[in-house]
Amino acid sequence: MRNMIYIFAFLFCFSSILANTEQSEEKLGIEEHLGETLPLELSFTNSDGKTYKLSELIDKPTILAFVYYNCPGICSPLLTGLSEVVDKVELNPGEDFQVLTISFDHKENAELAKKWHKNHFSSLKRKDMSPEDWKFMVGDSLSVRKLTDAAGFYYKEDGKDYVHAATLIMVSPKGKITRYLTGTQFLPFDVKMALIEASEGKATPTINKILEYCFSYDPEGNKYVFNFNKIAGTVIFASIGLFFAVLLIKGRKKDKNSNKE
Repeated sequence: MRNMIYIFAFLFCFSSILANTEQSEEKLGIEEHLGETLPLELSFTNSDGKTYKLSELIDKPTILAFVYYNCPGICSPLLTGLSEVVDKVELNPGEDFQVLTISFDHKENAELAKKWHKNHFSSLKRKDMSPEDWKFMVGDSLSVRKLTDAAGFYYKEDGKDYVHAATLIMVSPKGKITRYLTGTQFLPFDVKMALIEASEGKATPTINKILEYCFSYDPEGNKYVFNFNKIAGTVIFASIGLFFAVLLIKGRKKDKNSNKE
């Protein structure tokens, strides 16, 4: 009985250390909130200077992209990749899907959004897409934070810039998050299937939860890397637990043999 108490006490302390280590890490990157609904009551300002609630905007499968317009890094490649795949996806814009780009820098204004809208919309080759089918928006700090938190999009300030990941978030006509497509390059088939799933309200994991546990976001390289420390800690924890379990089993067998004698 005493051995059991020692084992449980040790395991509890070790797991607490691991938990505290995880909690001390600032959230950064993408945390999938599949199946959850975005706060549609939030309001954002379009590039035309008019303010809309998300509930007024999201009424069809929507590709949601978080960027900031003065970004010196990954935002431009993300929107370039988005433009390229929008040109190729075999669905009808305005009917089967729309694109919604929202700046997570609350200091940016509608005039800047208008400039980015003009640049990226003019780069599209397809002629069946209206400017209304791809909106560029800005919002106040509270609305932006509530929306990015709800979407699992975590970033942090780094001087005048931000450290953040690149992803497209697929949203159903009712505002439910159905899929994440990470990176800056996208396959038309993947986007088409993700939009079809969004139209049906089907939430599909981007990567296996085991992979999510094994990989963490590297803000410098703008990519996910193998989390050696986390995996090593888990392996050590499991090994110690197995070691004590073996000792416990051997101890019980020894006690039984002693009682027989």
